[in-house]
Amino acid sequence: MKIQFLINSLISGGAERVAVNLLNELSKRGYTILLYTLEKDKHYDTDKNILYKSLSNFTGETYSIIRIIYLPVVIIKYFTETLKNKPNILISFLELSNFINIFVGKVLLNKKVIVSIHTNPLIMYPKNTIYGKIHNFLIKLLYPKADRIIVVSKKIKNILSNYYYIPEEKIEVIYNPHHIQNYLKLSEEPIEEKYSEIFKNSFVFINIGRLTEAKGQWFLIRAFKKVVEKHPNAKLIILGEGELREKLEDLIRKLELENNVFLLGVHKNPFKFLRNSQCFVFPSLWEGLPNTLIEALTLNLPIISTDCETGPREILAPELDIEEKINYPYFGKYEILIKPFPRKYIFKDLEEKPLIEQERQLADLMIRIIEDKELRERYSNGLERARDFDVEEVIGRWEEVIR
Repeated sequence: MKIQFLINSLISGGAERVAVNLLNELSKRGYTILLYTLEKDKHYDTDKNILYKSLSNFTGETYSIIRIIYLPVVIIKYFTETLKNKPNILISFLELSNFINIFVGKVLLNKKVIVSIHTNPLIMYPKNTIYGKIHNFLIKLLYPKADRIIVVSKKIKNILSNYYYIPEEKIEVIYNPHHIQNYLKLSEEPIEEKYSEIFKNSFVFINIGRLTEAKGQWFLIRAFKKVVEKHPNAKLIILGEGELREKLEDLIRKLELENNVFLLGVHKNPFKFLRNSQCFVFPSLWEGLPNTLIEALTLNLPIISTDCETGPREILAPELDIEEKINYPYFGKYEILIKPFPRKYIFKDLEEKPLIEQERQLADLMIRIIEDKELRERYSNGLERARDFDVEEVIGRWEEVIR
């Protein structure tokens, strides 16, 4: 079977990594994979048998207006490639690629089309903005035409059904695939010498994620100031890059945390950092199904996570209904959930403002994790839960849909 796949790019990111994991596994199982990206950036390695082609020379640095003007050319190129390839099925990840895939594959060529959604569209595309109105219009117009819509959480399925009126029978929940054994193997690699000092005689908290509004790392850094006041040797490392790097660095300087908080950029192997850390902290404002939580579970790290929409609750506290009201902090079956942070993107005078309720709650829990060995041990058995997301479980579900 020949599968044609479209995604915006293959730079660092959770959905991008999931796409590569999925395609590599399908390629190993004998499927012919044709991979197309809208941009030429390619951070992740693909199987040697996967045929890869970029539909433009744009990178993440290319101005948005230029990409918009050039978009019809990209669509025509993809249409031409699809005619030439004659794939059995077209799959795509991320909104813009999904729109193009449905338009070309279903509207123009009437082929089988599957699209995958990795975020909460109600949050990503606010209805009070022009950008949001356009996206929401296209979701309602195009998504019902797809043969199958794959979502990464039950909450996103509910949103598509209740707010966008997409028939439930078209929507399938399939969690992201994870190579659990490979993660464990990668975690055994030694930390580079230039980073090793951070881990010496220190209790290390870790966060992994793009430095963007959705990830809420400024709340974490502000809360960590209180942790350091009580435990001066505590450290926080953040793996990831993004447009907020300079603002986060400025906040770290103003809070005088240069010796305690480290922005280490993107690393192909985050697992060795996870293994050498003592607690994973997740301050996101919104998500789809966060891969980094599953990666942290694999390494048996205690986790403190916001109960944001969507994903953390489904992963860390599967005993809860996704709409159930709870008190915070919630000490769940696998990890700890805290009250979600407000979705407010404000950086002015952050170093002077008093901590809000959620920041105080997070700081107190981080201090407790340092001081309470029994609590750490209680939440150091995440591997059991991580295996529910193993690639063997997930790829089987994908193959059922593809067939």
